[in-house]
Amino acid sequence: MNMKKVFTCGLCCALAAGMLAGCSGSGGTNTAKTGGELIPTVTTDGTYPMDTDVELSYWLDLTPNIAAYAGSMNDIEFAKYMEEETGVKIKYVHPPAGQATEKFNLMVASQDLADIVESNWPTYKGGPSKAIKDKTILPLNEALDKDVSPNLKKFHEENPEIAAQIQTDDGEFYMYPFVTKDSILQTAMGFMVREDLLKKAGLDKPETIEDWEKMLAAFKDMGMKAPITLKLKNAELNNMSAFMGAYGIKSEFYLEGDTVKYGQYEKAYGDWVKMMKKWYDNGWLDSEFTNEDAKRIDALVINGDAGAMGGWNGSAFGKWIAGMKTSLPEASLTPVAYVAKNRGETPLIGHKQLPARGTGAAITSKCKNVEIAVRYLDYGFSEKGHMTYNFGREGVSYEMKDGKPTYTDLITDTGKNGGLSTSQAMSKYIRACYNGPFVQDADYIMQMYTTPQQTEAMPIWANTQTEKYMMPLVTMTEEENKEYTGIMTDIDVYREEMLFKFITGQEPIEKLDQYFEQLKSMKIERAIQIQQAAYDRYKKREAAAIAD
Repeated sequence: MNMKKVFTCGLCCALAAGMLAGCSGSGGTNTAKTGGELIPTVTTDGTYPMDTDVELSYWLDLTPNIAAYAGSMNDIEFAKYMEEETGVKIKYVHPPAGQATEKFNLMVASQDLADIVESNWPTYKGGPSKAIKDKTILPLNEALDKDVSPNLKKFHEENPEIAAQIQTDDGEFYMYPFVTKDSILQTAMGFMVREDLLKKAGLDKPETIEDWEKMLAAFKDMGMKAPITLKLKNAELNNMSAFMGAYGIKSEFYLEGDTVKYGQYEKAYGDWVKMMKKWYDNGWLDSEFTNEDAKRIDALVINGDAGAMGGWNGSAFGKWIAGMKTSLPEASLTPVAYVAKNRGETPLIGHKQLPARGTGAAITSKCKNVEIAVRYLDYGFSEKGHMTYNFGREGVSYEMKDGKPTYTDLITDTGKNGGLSTSQAMSKYIRACYNGPFVQDADYIMQMYTTPQQTEAMPIWANTQTEKYMMPLVTMTEEENKEYTGIMTDIDVYREEMLFKFITGQEPIEKLDQYFEQLKSMKIERAIQIQQAAYDRYKKREAAAIAD
């Protein structure tokens, strides 16, 4: 890819001219930029560790894995490794637990910005383009053109389809992204069922809706309080599109070819709602499914009152499998595939995440040492940085065995890691167990899951056709974003409310036609048009990137 063809540097220069004095630096040795280019002269020689006394501030939410044993990333081994390997001292700044969005908005409004801010940038009000226009963050094009960021540039060149998703319509790259390239890392949710109950009923693992209904009826006859427990609020439903694949649709926005559709505005959605109501009326669906309290669901599963369940492989099934060993040792869970339209077919829809989902580290307009910040973040896309982010330090947190990095007992043995869970112990040394500005390694996930069922589940759940229906990470114009947000904020509330009412019978199922008419009056078709326009622009970016 010829980066100069796709990058636009004009705004870089314009932003530089308007920069104000920053909030951190290297003891006052650098002054704020008052004009010219963001990186007027390249001063680093491309090697690590850099010879610098610069300290950068880095704002990001503190993962619960670290919060379980430390108050800040400043206190963990990973921070020490990165400082030693890059030569840059980082001062991590974290918002209070549960207040990331609120504190981010306050930080942006006040422009009291850290040098580096990690966030989900497509959710910025107005999108990444607006974040650049607001002088909140800087485009990276100039740094890439000047080869100050050779590792990210190489990643873009080798992955043009991903690069097209992490730039604006104006061709501006704006972050060092968190990337899950390997398909096995893109699926982390699915279904498991009680294997012991399946055997008792003389049934095979379910493939079709007919199979599922036969199994759920059998579980009900066995006295299961909840033959299946599901989370159907917007967030989880959008993640899993639970059983919608049998009806040929995906929850929320998806593609059929190059045409954008909205699953809950399709006629087939009404058929799916009728099925879920049937499951509820028959006593198959958890009667309290509207209550998604984690403790309630944990108790339901671990105490043996649920026959089938959907959830995250790590945070849900890891907990449930371990809990059942103690409370119900004769029971066992086994992963099952997403539902197929017909027996023997590959399921159409399941959980699948984009390789780059919008989360990443951006350099703000208040950073006085842009070149150092660029070089620091670029390290995560180097070979050595890849190993540090994913595995930590050889001889400490991992060792090479049979040519593969293997975590040591400082991570895997609770007796040696202070009684921490695997993910908590990992978070001391690496960032692969949550996210960050790097490419996640598949060898990490194979060691993350501690039970055979979790490992077995990954290829089973990943075996769907979801990828061809997924919307890429598109960008909207500021005007589109404002209009779209206004439409979908109301629709998201309405669709969830009506789904629950239809299933529980608070609204007659016969009113489904009125539901579709209401979506139309709430301008869902305009929202689809906006998504289509953004997708069409993305396709042009992708074609240009691949051609280069």
